[in-house]
Amino acid sequence: AYLISGLQQFGIVQEVICTDGAPFAAYCEKQGIKKTVFKKQGSLNLKAARILANICRNLQNCIVHCHDSHAHNIAWFSALIFKNISPVIVHRRVDFPVSNSFISKAKYNHPSILRYICVSEAIRKMLLPSIKNPEKALVIYSGIDLSKFSNIVNKNTLRSDLGLPGDCILIGNVSALAPHKDYLTFIRTAEKLLKINSHLHFVIIGEGSERTIIEKEIELRNLSGKISLTGFKTNVPELLKELDVLLLTSKTEGLGTSILDAFASGLPVVATKAGGIPEIVEHRVNGLLAETGDAQALADMVELMLRENNFRKSLADNAYVRVRDFDYKVTAAKILEVYKGITGVKNK
Repeated sequence: AYLISGLQQFGIVQEVICTDGAPFAAYCEKQGIKKTVFKKQGSLNLKAARILANICRNLQNCIVHCHDSHAHNIAWFSALIFKNISPVIVHRRVDFPVSNSFISKAKYNHPSILRYICVSEAIRKMLLPSIKNPEKALVIYSGIDLSKFSNIVNKNTLRSDLGLPGDCILIGNVSALAPHKDYLTFIRTAEKLLKINSHLHFVIIGEGSERTIIEKEIELRNLSGKISLTGFKTNVPELLKELDVLLLTSKTEGLGTSILDAFASGLPVVATKAGGIPEIVEHRVNGLLAETGDAQALADMVELMLRENNFRKSLADNAYVRVRDFDYKVTAAKILEVYKGITGVKNK
């Protein structure tokens, strides 16, 4: 969505191809973005591949930009089976190695793919062993809309909704409730901190497949009154303004845009060294970093943040400066240069 918005400002004609009924299809409808939908199927979606081929045949200087593995499959089949000659860009955001299977090797090295855009250097390094031409892989960091975080007033909505006193210290995470976010480590970290300071409350903002597992772990450790799950929220900038520390405990992470949101909110960050996180968080400069799964180290760092007010403010101030480099308009401009390089269109 940010990329579409950024490229629109450069006058780039875009069409979204996505699954029927998906939230992104609804977003495109609401924003007036041209779209074509297909029925969701398994990894072998030949109907979608044919749709893509037919669209591309009617366009000049057409580039297929794939944003997940399903889109990559569709573009591959479109070229392989339906002879779609449009160049392909694959955006790589996930922090895990490519399968070593014959199919994966063929898919990742098909000649139609001219560029891989990786959201961090960590992901690029993970991708390189799987592609024959390493020069095809480049790093362009994801961006956020910095304007969303300007002039936000703390309304203490979270504290009010949770029945917490106004001076209660809030430590939270904002992300999907997915396995790689490692919320079990988040809970263990919370447990250690609560033994030191009972005046803390922890909030998990988001929704996902791990909700039941997380709830059971909270209950098992008798922390039901100290850790709250808010579910999916759309007013993230307002909620971040209420937190005292962002605690991100991921065991894998492509880049960590939740951290960028926190930076833009002036919120100090304690995170793990997963994936591309160390590329945006410099330890003891604009945040604090611990090894993945190390609940004790994470707890110690949060405790340090809360104890040293000047240090916490210094980290948050430096982070606010750092996040200026991650404006989504900058990301869009860099991707546009990739497009121009592929099509041979200069200064146009």
